[in-house]
Amino acid sequence: MPTYPERGTSDSHGEEPAGTACLCSPESGGDGSGMNWINAFELLCYAITAMFLWDVIREKNREELWLFISAAIAGFALELLAVRVTDIYHYSPDFYISIGFKPYQFPFFGGLMWGGLTVYGSRIARQLKLNDFMTALVTGWLIVTMDILLDVAAIRLDGGFWVWDGRAITLDITHHMFMSVIWVNFLGYMFETPAMVFISLKTAAKRDRMPVWKQLLAAIGIGVCGIAFVGAASGLSLLLNAVTDEWFACIAFVLLWCFVLVMIFRHCIGVGSRIAPARNWDVPMLIYWAAMYGFSIAALVHLGIASAVPVYFLFGIVMCAGTLFLAVRE
Repeated sequence: MPTYPERGTSDSHGEEPAGTACLCSPESGGDGSGMNWINAFELLCYAITAMFLWDVIREKNREELWLFISAAIAGFALELLAVRVTDIYHYSPDFYISIGFKPYQFPFFGGLMWGGLTVYGSRIARQLKLNDFMTALVTGWLIVTMDILLDVAAIRLDGGFWVWDGRAITLDITHHMFMSVIWVNFLGYMFETPAMVFISLKTAAKRDRMPVWKQLLAAIGIGVCGIAFVGAASGLSLLLNAVTDEWFACIAFVLLWCFVLVMIFRHCIGVGSRIAPARNWDVPMLIYWAAMYGFSIAALVHLGIASAVPVYFLFGIVMCAGTLFLAVRE
């Protein structure tokens, strides 16, 4: 997902500082003669979204379908509003299907992808049997942990899944940026997803007694609430960032991420964890998470980031293994 430029680190032509390694730079866009990373990821997301919908419909899991709709609505609306209102970044025109008018378009698969991630993230989180608040936080944590890998790769592949002016792309990690992704971008996912999951969990019993058409309206309403909450929380974060030289988002995200990691670890140790028999595995969910992580890891290898920052690459492998373990634990 996109990040917003805050501090220019390039000259007026957008060139990178001398001595910056080539692997830090976005690859040039495709020439239109064949498949590129952008279209490969787009088709992958459509395929796993179709699998997700088949899974939910087959299981007749109406609650997860409503959560998917809520998250997708929030994803579409927040991106279209951000692109149009800020006018400081835009998505690549190379996606097969986009919504909105150029240059403010947003790839259609984006909202669907985050809807699926929200549902499959909450499915893993619910298996931990935590309270509703922690279940919502764990869901956001699972998504943003994968996104720490995806975003770093996405801004570099085929000219960037999204681009902005006046911003050099490097592998530097500072309190301003994580490899050219600003910290408030990651912190935002700890607002958006948990807000919708928490509201969904708290209202599930009441909504289950409603007619289907009212349940649909409620799902749309939850999506709108998510949009409003993210707008308010992001505004506050940006304000605090402005008065702390951007330290707020960095510190807040790292502390929150570590807190949730410790809570997950303590829970798994406390209750005991082991891998369930293969016949009990949630195969569609495993495929979904494996596809997202697999693409991100393959892209990092392709870009040379895996060899340039091996600790970061190892972090990605461990987080991928940990997420898949949580998906198959008893």
